[in-house]
Amino acid sequence: MFDIVTDIFRALITGAIFFYLRSMRGQEPPRLRKAWIFFLIGFGLLFLGGLLNIADNFPSLSKYIFIGRTRYADFLEQIVGYVFGLLFLGIGFWRWIPAIIALRAEEVVLRRSQEELKRQVAELTEERNKLKKTIECDLAYAAKEAATTQQPGDAP
Repeated sequence: MFDIVTDIFRALITGAIFFYLRSMRGQEPPRLRKAWIFFLIGFGLLFLGGLLNIADNFPSLSKYIFIGRTRYADFLEQIVGYVFGLLFLGIGFWRWIPAIIALRAEEVVLRRSQEELKRQVAELTEERNKLKKTIECDLAYAAKEAATTQQPGDAP
């Protein structure tokens, strides 16, 4: 009884992961797309192996060739389900980890460039404020000078 419960629990977990990855298909980042398909296939095969493992607990299913306690079902469960499932997961990680490392390196570069841009914006804003003050001062001086050079009876 405990075997059936653990087999069902394992199949539910791998099935939930498989269906979640399947529902997220197309939303993965482009750089991770090659690894994503291997994860999907790997969890699908593990789910298949889990379902076949559950079927092993019911002797009445042995009359079917690919379900129950037969050589074919054991081959599908152990080799196709578990071995190839883990193989595909391994290939997925093998492709996924370098992509993650590259994305982290790009993130560091982008953060540095963002900090540099913020520094440049601050410098340019300070320079703009200085120029604005200089222009305002010059305009005020020019207006004052124009007012003093004009005589009250002169036409503008």
